[in-house]
Amino acid sequence: MTAELFLLGIAFPDATELTGDVLLFMLLAPLQFFNRYVGLKLSGERPRLIALYRHIFTIVLLLWLLLQLAPIGFGANPGIHVLVYAVLTGISALVLVRILYRIWRIETINADVLFGIIICYATVIVIGFELHAINHQLHPGAYNFLPEMKHHSQLLFLSMGSTTTLGGPITVNSTTAQLINYFQSYVSQLFLVVFVSRMIGLHTGSNEA
Repeated sequence: MTAELFLLGIAFPDATELTGDVLLFMLLAPLQFFNRYVGLKLSGERPRLIALYRHIFTIVLLLWLLLQLAPIGFGANPGIHVLVYAVLTGISALVLVRILYRIWRIETINADVLFGIIICYATVIVIGFELHAINHQLHPGAYNFLPEMKHHSQLLFLSMGSTTTLGGPITVNSTTAQLINYFQSYVSQLFLVVFVSRMIGLHTGSNEA
């Protein structure tokens, strides 16, 4: 998960360019699959649902590759990027809900559960980045980007700042972008207050027993 966030933050070409599309597909797509897959495995998800996730994600990646490398425009159509980010966001959100549901029902804390919690928190950051990426494609003027940094790096910074409530280096000019920030801040604090508190309670209770 750390590698995924790191690769999102470094100075790759933006995904509006063919080079950025190829790098995004070859590096980030497998990491997105692997991180969610590991999260499902660590949370004890049923093998049938894990297999379903694997098949769906594989189909999405193949369609993404075909659309991006099609002769028409070489991925220049912004609608393709919106569609890809929307599908990835939906998959990440569903997987996040399943991981949280499975972990919430456990009765004992172990290393697998702790890694699953870390994946959940990092997934919130990635989902925020994907939502901002969709909003940026639909409304290019919604963000005041710094000229010396790649756009996707700044969107990740903004998403991480919203999740940790530390803020980011750029400001927003649209209600949609503000709503994404509010959503991330609320979900991250709810996650820390409710979910992590329950895990601490289970761990304390098991030690006292």
